[in-house]
Amino acid sequence: MIMVLGDIAVDIVSRLAVPLVRGSDAAAAVSIMPGGSGANVAVWLARLGQAVTFIGRVGTDWFGRWLADDLTREGVTPALVYDPRRRTGVIQVLVEPDGERTMVPDRGANAFWSADEVPADLIARARLLHVVGYVLLDADSRRGALRAMAEARAAGVPISLDPSSHAPLLALAPTGFWELIGHVTVLLPNRHEAQVLSGQARPIDALRTLQEHASIVAIKLDREGCLAAAAGQVWRASAPAAQIVNATGAGDAFNAAFLARWLADGDIAAACREGVALGTHAATLATTR
Repeated sequence: MIMVLGDIAVDIVSRLAVPLVRGSDAAAAVSIMPGGSGANVAVWLARLGQAVTFIGRVGTDWFGRWLADDLTREGVTPALVYDPRRRTGVIQVLVEPDGERTMVPDRGANAFWSADEVPADLIARARLLHVVGYVLLDADSRRGALRAMAEARAAGVPISLDPSSHAPLLALAPTGFWELIGHVTVLLPNRHEAQVLSGQARPIDALRTLQEHASIVAIKLDREGCLAAAAGQVWRASAPAAQIVNATGAGDAFNAAFLARWLADGDIAAACREGVALGTHAATLATTR
């Protein structure tokens, strides 16, 4: 069983027909769909045939029940905490005509993990604990996330980490981030997160620096594919040509495919190729996943 710890939310996706004009209108096609970075990874893993449990927090509102039902329909086992005081997370996603997206999150119940809510017994039996960085970047959810990682290390369970967002990482500062989380087995940043965490502008230089903090590093480079390293070896995978419709969730799909293949046989080159392929496919979809 793979355990995924991260955010779950309702995505309100606005696919803009024209670029935003501040103070004016921009026509869009608006959809409401299940989302949240952690839940997306869990669903993609289930679609790839993996046994997966998602650890997250929702409100007791209708959105929370809807998201729990969606996980079950997708073959994910929910391990959810229902917060009676806070609403389920909601994310406004603005997708520009070229497919690039900007997110405006209200994390809601996601932001309030406490250490006593961590299912230590489930984590101890896992093949892998995948942590989505949003739960580490928010001070009110950090304690629970760090407790989950401590439980995994105590049980000898490998940890993979997606840093999630470069702007909060800048606020925390790389030194403070690494002091908090320690060494991980697999690190899955995108280009901007890798730059912030390493202090290096070029992906290849960032890759070398980040290997001090993770046994395996795979940097997602959008249309340029993937650059990965482990034990002194470096691998590259190119992205196929595709019409990008909505980049929301493409990194989550990459993570799922990369981790599924790596867990299967340890082939990092193949994990890069399969991660890039699924991430590219996800970016061609109008939906989040």
